[in-house]
Amino acid sequence: MLTDRTEDVPAGEVPRPTPLQLWQHDPPLPDWVRTLAGGFDADRLVDGIINRCIAVAFPTHAQDDDFREALTASTRANARTLRSVIAGEIALEDVYLEQVLSFAKVQAQLRIPQMSMQRSYRISFFTMWEAWSTHLRELIAARDIDRDEAAAAQQLLTQTILSYQDFVATQVAETYTRDYEALNRSRAHMRRSLVKEVLRGDGEGLSGSDAAILAYELGGRHIAVLLPTVAEGAAAQLAVGMRAAVSCQSVLVYPLTLSSTVVWLGRIGEWKPSALSALSKVLTEAGVPASISAPDTGIEGFRAALDQALDTENIRAAWDRPGAPSVVHHDDVGLEILLMRDPVRARQFVERELGPLALDTAEAARLRETLEASFRFGSHVAAAEHLQLHEHTVRNRLHKAEELLGHPMAERRTEMQVAARLIRLLPPSEPAD
Repeated sequence: MLTDRTEDVPAGEVPRPTPLQLWQHDPPLPDWVRTLAGGFDADRLVDGIINRCIAVAFPTHAQDDDFREALTASTRANARTLRSVIAGEIALEDVYLEQVLSFAKVQAQLRIPQMSMQRSYRISFFTMWEAWSTHLRELIAARDIDRDEAAAAQQLLTQTILSYQDFVATQVAETYTRDYEALNRSRAHMRRSLVKEVLRGDGEGLSGSDAAILAYELGGRHIAVLLPTVAEGAAAQLAVGMRAAVSCQSVLVYPLTLSSTVVWLGRIGEWKPSALSALSKVLTEAGVPASISAPDTGIEGFRAALDQALDTENIRAAWDRPGAPSVVHHDDVGLEILLMRDPVRARQFVERELGPLALDTAEAARLRETLEASFRFGSHVAAAEHLQLHEHTVRNRLHKAEELLGHPMAERRTEMQVAARLIRLLPPSEPAD
C-alpha cells in the first residue's frame, strides 16, 4: 500500500507517496553503472519520445505547438531526473517533478482521457528503458563485464526504472484526478462540455438548466471569430470590446487549444455590413490576427460558423506576409477556400495561367500587382492611381506581361484574375536554372 507523506507539502500540491517496495531484494546498482550513468545523454531521448507519444496517445494535438511544448518540458524533466536516480545523485523518495505535474494539469484542462495519459507514460518509460538497456549493454561489452554481474546489473537497472515509473505515475495520476474533478465542478468546465456536445451534434435538446449554464442563445444568428494567437483569458477580455462594437445579444468564448480561442457572437436580427466593419476595426486596433465566419442561423449555423472560421484561418495563415490583412472574413476568401482544398492542382492552375509571371522574382511580383490592379479597377488610370504610378508605367507593365504570357490578357481575364489571387497563398515558385 502507498503511504502518503503529507508533512512539509505546500498548500495545493499533491502529497508525495512513499515509493512502493516492489522487489524483495533491491540492492543498489553497481558503482560502475552509477558512475557511467552520469554521462548518459538523456536529452537525446526526448524527440523520439515526443513523436511516439503524440502519434499513439495524442494524435488530435499533433498541430498544437503549446501542447507539444508542455509535453516536451515534462518529458525532458522526467528523462533527466531518471538519469539522476540511476546515477545515485538523488533518492527516489526525494523526487518531485513540478513540470511533469504541471503537464498533468494541462491534460486535465484539455479533457484528455486518463487512458491516453497513462498510455503516453507507458510509451515514455518503455522508450527510456529501451535506451538505458542499450547503453548498459554497450558498457558491458566495452568493459568485458562478467556474465552474472552483467545480468544482475540489467535486472537492477530495470527494477530502478520500473520503480521510478510507478512513483512518478502515481503522483501524475493524483494530480490529474484532482484537477479533473475540480474542473468537473466548475461552471466554466460545464459550459465547455456543453459546447463540445453541441459541436458533436449532441445538443439539439438542451435542458433548461443546461441552456442556463451555456448562457448563449443557439437559436439566433451567429458569427464565429477565431483568434489563433489569443488564449482564453485574453479572448474573454477582447470579447467585451467586440460585443460592444456590434451590439450583439450574447457572446460565448471557447478555447480550441492552449493558445487559440473562438468567440461566437449572437444576434437575434440580421448582421449588417456596418456591424462586420465595426468588428474588424476592434480586432485590427487590438493588433490580433482573426478569421471571421459569415453569419449563420440556429444550432446548425453555430456549428457551420466555426467550420467557416477554421477554413478562413487556413487562408489567412497561408496569406500571412507583408501587406496581407490580419483580419480576414470568410466571404472575402470563399473562392480561395474552395480552390485551395487541392493545393497541388491550385499550383498547377496558377503556373498554367500565369506562366513566367508565377516566378518568385521582383519583376514578376511587380507585373502581377499591376495585372491584379488593372483587373480590379477596370482602367489604366484607376490602376495607376491605386499603385501611385504614372499611367504610362502601368501601360508598359501590362504590355510586358502580355509579351511574357504570349497572349492578350482579355482572352483569359477570369482565369488570370483567380490565379493572381491564389498565388498569394502558395509557396514561391523558383526560377528555372
